[in-house]
Amino acid sequence: MPDANDSGWASTVVVGSITGIALTAEWLPREVAAHFSLDGHVDGFVAHNSYVAFAIGATVAVAALAATLLRIVVLGFPDLVHLPNRSYWLAPEQRASTAKFLGSRALWLAALLSSFTLGLHLLVLQANHTSPARLEPVPLAALTIAFLAALGAWFKHLYRHFERTESTAQ
Repeated sequence: MPDANDSGWASTVVVGSITGIALTAEWLPREVAAHFSLDGHVDGFVAHNSYVAFAIGATVAVAALAATLLRIVVLGFPDLVHLPNRSYWLAPEQRASTAKFLGSRALWLAALLSSFTLGLHLLVLQANHTSPARLEPVPLAALTIAFLAALGAWFKHLYRHFERTESTAQ
C-alpha cells in the first residue's frame, strides 16, 4: 500500500480540485466556450452540464488511473516496466516494495494531474467571463510550463530512486 501520508495529502489535493471545479461551475454560462484555437479564440462550445461532467470526470479518471496503474503494472505485468536497474527492482524479493514506492509516487502524480485540470478549468472559467470569450495564452503557457516542470521533477525523482540499488546506496 502507498504511504498513508502520501495518500492523505494526495487525496486532499484531488478532492480539492474536484470541489473547486464543482463550486465554480455555477459561474459558467449555459453554453461554455470550451475549445480554443492557438491564438485563444473560441472555436467550440459545450453544454454547461456536459462540460462540468467532463471536467470532474476527467479529474477523477486521471487521478484514479495515475494512483493505480503503475502499481498494477509492476505487480501484474513486470515485463512492461522499464526502470534503471530493472533486474534488481523487479526481482521477486523487491517487487512488492517497488510497487509500494511506485504506488506512493503515483499518488503524487494524481495530485499533480488533478491540480493541472483544476488550473485548466479556472482558465476556461476566466475565458468565459471575457467578451468575446477568449483564452489568454500567457496564463495557459505559464500553467503548462509549471505542470511540465513539476512532471519533469517527478520523473527525475523516480529515476534517482531507481538508479541506485542496495549495493550502490551505501
